[in-house]
Amino acid sequence: MSFTLPPYLFYKNQTCCHFILLVALAVSSCASPAYSEPRSIGWNDLVPLGWPDRDPLDGRDISNLSDQDPEAKRLYAILREYLDNAPVVEELDGQQVSIPGYVVPMEFFSGTRQIKTFLLVPFQGACIHVPPPASNQIVLVNNDRKDFDFTYDPEVPVLVSGLLTIDHIESDLAVSSYQLDASSITEYGN
Repeated sequence: MSFTLPPYLFYKNQTCCHFILLVALAVSSCASPAYSEPRSIGWNDLVPLGWPDRDPLDGRDISNLSDQDPEAKRLYAILREYLDNAPVVEELDGQQVSIPGYVVPMEFFSGTRQIKTFLLVPFQGACIHVPPPASNQIVLVNNDRKDFDFTYDPEVPVLVSGLLTIDHIESDLAVSSYQLDASSITEYGN
């Protein structure tokens, strides 16, 4: 004696299987960006097209002003206000990215010389030897993992990969418009 399914049950089961397969495909195509390959970006990618949109100093030459001159201080405050509120590229929010840059340490793991939090900047000495760049050219990097084997050297650029978010953060050193939760930190170019 053999048993066969009635045709109407086979049709329902086949439809159900197709539905489950479609749902599984849809879920897998919407996988979390945390597991996707990081997109390589450069510093220009962090700046919206058309910015800077104006000269905040209206063409004023400040090179001949002394640092102590009240006019120099007033103009510097205007410039900082403009740079510290630089616009961002909204499409990058929540993206997995890789970006090279230089490390400006902010916080170390307790009892170690291993960096926990740092600013990633486009050129050596930014925020330390020269005034900070625009906030859309500074990325606050969170390195919550002690297992990264990278040694800080101010002259050696690093490549940082991870989840990039838009977050306006003020620190003692600078204002950053982006934050990156590091999943990888390596020497750049090696």
